[in-house]
Amino acid sequence: MVKKILIGVLMTLSLLFTSCYPELSVQQYDKLKEDLVALDAKRAELEAEVASLKADIVELQAAQQVTNAETRAYIVFLERMVSTQSSARILTGEFDVQSLVNSKDRLIETAGDLKGSKVTYFLELMDSENESQTVAAYYKTIEYCFKEMKKILE
Repeated sequence: MVKKILIGVLMTLSLLFTSCYPELSVQQYDKLKEDLVALDAKRAELEAEVASLKADIVELQAAQQVTNAETRAYIVFLERMVSTQSSARILTGEFDVQSLVNSKDRLIETAGDLKGSKVTYFLELMDSENESQTVAAYYKTIEYCFKEMKKILE
């Protein structure tokens, strides 16, 4: 009797399991296999695109760092040049030519960091004997630096 009950329970369970998990036909299996192959190909394509985009981002970041360094060099130079003038004298309408000429060597050294720059030429024009030329060279240097920074940032 126990054997009959056990066989009955096993048969019921086997019918229950087979009804929960229907078998796939050969055509359905082949279709699923084709779909998986297509999805895998698409995944590989997307991974290649992601790798390409990551490489582009790294390249853009490197270019941005170069741009930032060049712009920073101009800003440092301008800050040093403008700091030769005392605020008190500027507010009274005076230009401190002697202070600018005294800082000329340090400014030329700083201008060496500027890539392909004509700034050194303008700095060489500064002379304590010729105040108007020195003032003109000062403002021409500032103008040139701004134009170069604009080119870099475009």
